[in-house]
Amino acid sequence: MSGIKYNKTKQLVESMYDSYSDWEKVKNLSMFGGDTVQEKLNNYIAPFHNMKKDELTEKEWKEIVDELSTIEEEIEVTKLGRRVNNFAEIPSSKYSTWKMYENKLIRQNWSERSINNIRNSSFEILKSLSMDTREDGPVKGLVIGNVQSGKTANMAGLMAMAADNGFNYFIILSGVIEKLREQTAGRLYDDMNVSGTSHLHWHQIDKPSIKSNIPEHDISKLSLSSRSKDKYFTVSLKNKTRLRNLFKWLTSDENKAAQMKILVIDDEADQASVNTKDIEEEEKTAINELINDLVHYEGFAGMNYIAYTATPYANVLNEVGDDTLYPRDFITLLESSEDYIGPKQIFGMEEPETIPSVDIVRDISDYERDSVRKYQKDGIFEEFPPSLEASLKWFLISLAALRTMDFSKPVSMLIHTSFRVDHHQLIADNIEKFLKKIKGSEEMIRQMKTLYLAEQNKYKRSDFLSAMPSYSTSDSVPDYPEWKEVEYELRYIMGLDQKEYISHIPIGEEGEPAFHEGLHLVIDNSRAKADDQIIRLVYPNEQQLPNKAPAFIVIGGNTLSRGLTLEGLVSTYFLRTTNQADTLMQMGRWFGYRKKYELFPRVWLDRLAYERYGFLSQMNEELREEIKTYSTNGLTPSDFAPRVKNSPNYQLIRITSNNKMQSAREVEFNFAGYNSQTIYFDKNIDTLRSNIEETKKFLNRLQSPKARSTNLIWEGVSNRSVKDFLQKYVVCSMDKKMSNLSELIGWIEKNSETLADWSVILSSTGELNKDAGDNEKWNIHGYNPAPVKRTKLKNRSTDDIVSIGALRSPRDLMADVEVNNEINEDEKKAYGTSKLLSIREKYGYGDVPQLLIYRVDKGNQTEESYREHHKDNHANRAPLNFPEDIIGINILIPGKAKKGNLATYISARVNRLDDEVNENEFRED
Repeated sequence: MSGIKYNKTKQLVESMYDSYSDWEKVKNLSMFGGDTVQEKLNNYIAPFHNMKKDELTEKEWKEIVDELSTIEEEIEVTKLGRRVNNFAEIPSSKYSTWKMYENKLIRQNWSERSINNIRNSSFEILKSLSMDTREDGPVKGLVIGNVQSGKTANMAGLMAMAADNGFNYFIILSGVIEKLREQTAGRLYDDMNVSGTSHLHWHQIDKPSIKSNIPEHDISKLSLSSRSKDKYFTVSLKNKTRLRNLFKWLTSDENKAAQMKILVIDDEADQASVNTKDIEEEEKTAINELINDLVHYEGFAGMNYIAYTATPYANVLNEVGDDTLYPRDFITLLESSEDYIGPKQIFGMEEPETIPSVDIVRDISDYERDSVRKYQKDGIFEEFPPSLEASLKWFLISLAALRTMDFSKPVSMLIHTSFRVDHHQLIADNIEKFLKKIKGSEEMIRQMKTLYLAEQNKYKRSDFLSAMPSYSTSDSVPDYPEWKEVEYELRYIMGLDQKEYISHIPIGEEGEPAFHEGLHLVIDNSRAKADDQIIRLVYPNEQQLPNKAPAFIVIGGNTLSRGLTLEGLVSTYFLRTTNQADTLMQMGRWFGYRKKYELFPRVWLDRLAYERYGFLSQMNEELREEIKTYSTNGLTPSDFAPRVKNSPNYQLIRITSNNKMQSAREVEFNFAGYNSQTIYFDKNIDTLRSNIEETKKFLNRLQSPKARSTNLIWEGVSNRSVKDFLQKYVVCSMDKKMSNLSELIGWIEKNSETLADWSVILSSTGELNKDAGDNEKWNIHGYNPAPVKRTKLKNRSTDDIVSIGALRSPRDLMADVEVNNEINEDEKKAYGTSKLLSIREKYGYGDVPQLLIYRVDKGNQTEESYREHHKDNHANRAPLNFPEDIIGINILIPGKAKKGNLATYISARVNRLDDEVNENEFRED
């Protein structure tokens, strides 16, 4: 229900629920006297809320309560860790900082679900904080969000709620770039001082120093008593001088320090804050040591350190101990808004297999990738890469289309082909040359029309709405405008004079940037400087906006990753050599919110980058799932840490740089809880035939199987038999998640005494009958089990190597459980390693390892025939067309042993991608 009247009523309902914590009580207004709800509305609600009698009906009231209670129930805050009994409450006073901030979000059209997410997550974090840490030491926690998902709004919500509950000093550690620090400080000041009528008085103390003569820096004047309404905050760079000055200033007056109830919020906490020196030598980097000194200073009344990041790997892998920044007390997951477009939507999932729902990724061929790299090395483009040309055309098309829709904000394109600053100018020169060449070209206009219509057909408004079913503003998602309107704006752009058509950002007479209606070519790196123009990225403020939406082509490297939001990002051309998870994820500037231009973003990626982002999508979901599981079991982050460190599934990606994951050096991979499947297969006929023959031999050497449904099941299979089969089974070289098979075999041998005997399952289709007859090719104990059907993912496959996306069916992982008929429907539909292991544990299979085998039909069929018989199939799917059937396997290792603990550690090679560039060897921009 929407409208001003209903917005006020919703705020009232939420306030009443905060007070009574009972939806039925609020719904029936049972705290008031009267016979009917309508009488209570008229007698108790209307008079005190400027409503007329019967203005709000009983039906409307109950519908609003039901709507809000449903939203509340859907929002689940996952927190791993201990809870401090601090008697915190969600502020309900309309003059509280929290309520004023909440009302600001409402005015900015944040969805109810998003606001409730911020309120609930802020309160959950707040309940773990303490205003008196003198006995137990500082509270240290970690908050995990998503890239480009609005973490700052959650930080502001936490600050507001903590201030209302008694905290009096807030320190925000904000990256390493001064301009971004100033933006963060300004935004937080505005958020805390929403209307100037709060019952609290907020003071920003900027760059404090004991040597300063600024009146606000006189620490003796701070009002810090429990009765004071004054609240203070400092946004500090992660810079040695700034942090040292801040610490000296805070501790310069012992009496004031003893009154300080401090909340430190470390934004992008995996950057700069992490210790990269040798922890075995007990050394610390300067920034890490200064933050540690601040957090562990014993003179404060209360100290709470909360690390915020979207890529938490370094924070939980670096150092563990009481004198470190390890989040010993809690880890909280921030759930993204229903409007967030992230890795899961763009790249899909392997488990359960989910095809990308937001189909915006376009391909850069290996040949084009190599030509760009060769050009950056030699300085000569043999031909302008078609994919780069397509991305530039799409940017021009999107700019023109958005201008027809009266879109007035900046429209951007990101080009990232290298982290080296020398390469950025080379790319910029060629792009400028190309854009000048096509200026006024009728042939180019025709080509852009073809591209526009093709993209319009490939990715429709209905596709977006289907992919984002809970989108809060679905009615206002604009459709593509008519081509003739777009063409008019394109001709306007291409008809501009040469200086305005494309240039760096000019500088006006007052020394301020002077934005024009053409294309601003930006090179954002540490070397980009000029006297008469601005080369680095600067967006216009409201007063500087030109008459039409300004356009920016942004070329750069690592300066474009953290803290920077590229406004109106519609076209991205991205080549990246790193295999480091946190760096790669932070470069995903295309994640986030795309209000008013939802249909226009496109991303051009090469195959390896696409594969890595797909892997990261899965990895993030698995990490979140593991945190939820540990949280449910009541474990603390200290118990959780080894699970983060030891997952052997991270073969395609290095989790973070080696000097950020030092605690993982002695804690090598543990295969307990491992669950992995083969998804890549080589068309090599000898390999295919060998795998079929070895599988047949292995299964026929086992005792007679049980036949259940479509599966043949063997129980009590020895570790030796399984190990011998796995040694002969050939995994495709592209299958990085299964590339640690040799280490797994060694681990099985090492743990043979404690690891239980295996279940082996052969999955098939159709009925199982003992009628193999003369079929020597596939006679398994007299059965001829029919092969399963799978198809290939076109965008992850080559001519020789094919990806099927997912091999296993979740129900097959429960096939060996004897009490199959007793398993409830929810359990049958369960997916995710942790959930399946939990169900197997429930039914007595918690210590039983499992080998699941599939014979996959070779799928000889033309694509035309395939489409004819699969009308509803996704366009990215195609028949396999293999020369022989395929043998695929899934290996599931339990999290516990039949007696005692499993041996924990093995030596595994984290980085197998030896041919990749090690970017740590080069200077970053």
